[in-house]
Amino acid sequence: MSKLVCMGELLIDFQSKGSAPLKTTDEFVKKAGGAPANVCVQAKRLGCDGMYLSQVGNDAFGEFLIDTLKNEGINTDYICKNDGYDTSLAFVSFGEGGERQFAFYRKTAADLYFTPKQFSGVAFDKGDMFEFGSVALSTPQARAAHDYVIDKARGAGALVCFDPNLRFNLWNDREELKKVALDYAKKADVVKVGDDELIFLTGDINPDAAAKTFLDRGVKMLTVTRGAHGARLYLNDGRTFDCHGFEVKAVDTTGAGDSFFGGLISELMRLGINKDNIIGNFDYDEILQFACKCGSYTTTNYGAIAAMGDRENILKVGN
Repeated sequence: MSKLVCMGELLIDFQSKGSAPLKTTDEFVKKAGGAPANVCVQAKRLGCDGMYLSQVGNDAFGEFLIDTLKNEGINTDYICKNDGYDTSLAFVSFGEGGERQFAFYRKTAADLYFTPKQFSGVAFDKGDMFEFGSVALSTPQARAAHDYVIDKARGAGALVCFDPNLRFNLWNDREELKKVALDYAKKADVVKVGDDELIFLTGDINPDAAAKTFLDRGVKMLTVTRGAHGARLYLNDGRTFDCHGFEVKAVDTTGAGDSFFGGLISELMRLGINKDNIIGNFDYDEILQFACKCGSYTTTNYGAIAAMGDRENILKVGN
């Protein structure tokens, strides 16, 4: 059976109780986080086999994160523990409509210092998918490990999926972040970006022209998320598909984009879409609608993993 392998940061989200700026919040709730981990869990809840590649500190937070993914049925054999680094932490507060303010503690994060050797036993088959983001790409060590796994995935014919998931306050130089994100987009078959990220990465406010920048670099499928306004999907044969979103009562947007991407990937896997047939006669309207429902559903409760739905509940969105 095909599997989804995700790689990247694994962190604790300390989420504020109630709506207040970080500086005035004095109560937080501990949640498991990390964008690729969220993607992996959403896809697993929709029926995909999942494996996660990362590194945490050899501490209670790291154990909590590993246990959380194990309880979701994710293969955690390649989540390493390291005494020399810390488990990454993030503090999150919420404003009206679920919009968030972040403070990250990642200067000694274990997931920035994993090595290719730690993932030497990871194997891919054709039909598998590999997904990653940019948060764990800010060190040369982490990039080398990602390159190693990407080469393995591509060599086996697996579909490579990338979500830049730009977090500007984690990089000292925005231009370096832009370069890294664009370089890794060229290694991917499927890329997901937010509409604001698309403008930053291309410098073009015309979304169709900006999308062409990615498609001309070899990306086979690009999805551009637009928050409550849905998303657009581009294929590199010129076809585009639109979903205008679903009206829900949003309380927390944490993980909505990750849920969208997990839903999209799960549909690609369910339908047997791979590197060779992705530009085919599939119902991409339905695929995009389902992915948007996944993202919308997640905003109706607090947290990322805690708020993600299964197929039965997600399909009720908009009905």
